[in-house]
Amino acid sequence: MSIEEVCSDVAEELMRHDYIDIFCHHDADGIAAGAILGISLFRAKKRFRIRVKNHISVDDLVEEHHILLCDMGSGIKDLPEDTMVVDHHIPLFSGPYHANPRLAGIDGDRELSAAGTAYIVANQLGDNRDLAGLVITGILGDGQQFTGKNHDIYDEGFINGIITQERGIRLAGRDYYEKMFYAAEPFLPGISGKEPEVSRLVHQCHDTHTNLPDEEQLNSFILFAASVIAPAEVLCTIYGDTYKLSREVCDDAFTLTMLIDACGKTGRGSMAVATCMRSYQETQKAWEYAKSHRLALINEMYRFIGSVHREDIICFEAKMREQVSDLADCITRSYRPDIPVLVYHKDDATNAYFSMRCPDSITLRCGEVLHEIAGRCGGFGGGHDTRGGATIASGQIDAFIDGIRETCAV
Repeated sequence: MSIEEVCSDVAEELMRHDYIDIFCHHDADGIAAGAILGISLFRAKKRFRIRVKNHISVDDLVEEHHILLCDMGSGIKDLPEDTMVVDHHIPLFSGPYHANPRLAGIDGDRELSAAGTAYIVANQLGDNRDLAGLVITGILGDGQQFTGKNHDIYDEGFINGIITQERGIRLAGRDYYEKMFYAAEPFLPGISGKEPEVSRLVHQCHDTHTNLPDEEQLNSFILFAASVIAPAEVLCTIYGDTYKLSREVCDDAFTLTMLIDACGKTGRGSMAVATCMRSYQETQKAWEYAKSHRLALINEMYRFIGSVHREDIICFEAKMREQVSDLADCITRSYRPDIPVLVYHKDDATNAYFSMRCPDSITLRCGEVLHEIAGRCGGFGGGHDTRGGATIASGQIDAFIDGIRETCAV
């Protein structure tokens, strides 16, 4: 069955109900997916509620409500059969209303995100092509590529004037100062989080003719700073295609992605959803939370580069749970994209939370490995071929890490 056919089945099921409970994952892709479907249901005159979650289990689902899961659910075998799932993770759920690119032979790691899948469902509910800009935040947030279905959605947004493509520095921020000061992907040693140095560079690169910093000079300084730890393939991503979103509260796609993701990760999911739903009311407050989150992440990166690491696999303990996934991304994209990266946080109670990234060069299905090893440790896990997460009991941390190392060594 094609992705369009299964998305049509999900859309028909949504239209059968007057009220839908939407749960979405707390990152940019999940929140964008939930917002896309929330907006399209509102336009279809359906009632709904959106809740942002880090994880969901069968116990969270109330039987009398009609449930839609966005960017989560595929990896849960025992969901109620009538649960509607819009996801792109490795599928274990076998219900009839399961829109997942992997089930249609599409690469869910690179070619179609949860937000992109939600967009296809949304356009079965009505004309929702103006939501293509939110799909871009899902692509960027999950580190996907503009190929396959992702490219088709981008093309549709471009043709309709929703998305425009330019060239420039691909860092999040409303101006050049913020792009450097809050840089975490890639991390810029000596610049990220360093106010005096950022101010000096902005002033040094000032162009008296335009009264703005000279972008080419700034790019040179950024490349020089990143080259302290970043390999060549990372440096090549700093400058390139940028995307302007004409319908969103923030027109720069990289900045909007960071804003949504940071609010979701810090427990302010409703603010992230409101931002996706084009509410300007909370935008400034959301940006303040995002800056705080990004600075905490930058401080963790300074702590990381000051520590000693093995050469076979990086294993690093984060100070805060909400940093685990982003820190794994930062380490991978800024430092070592060539070896597995495992970041975890142990809470004060009973659990430890892991996030893993695997390079394409390793023939390892990350999500399946995490699911298997976490299960052996009394927990649960899953994800994609190159990235995923797991939750286990704190007492099983050493056994879990040893299991990952043994698997990666094979």
